[in-house]
Amino acid sequence: MKNTNNVSFFIDWKDRAKNRRIENKSLKKRIKELTISRDNWKIKTKKFQEKYEDAEKSLKSLEKAFKKNFC
Repeated sequence: MKNTNNVSFFIDWKDRAKNRRIENKSLKKRIKELTISRDNWKIKTKKFQEKYEDAEKSLKSLEKAFKKNFC
């Protein structure tokens, strides 16, 4: 009886190990995809912030010129 229990435990262990390996592989792939996505969004955000800051500076300089010439 002990042999059959040990064999079934070994088979269960082997199946669980295979499933865990497959799951880990898919999780690593998902982490890689999320990292790439996060990095792309960071780049887009930095570009947007730079454009916003440039537009804000331009607006302030136009306001100064307007006040100087018309006020």
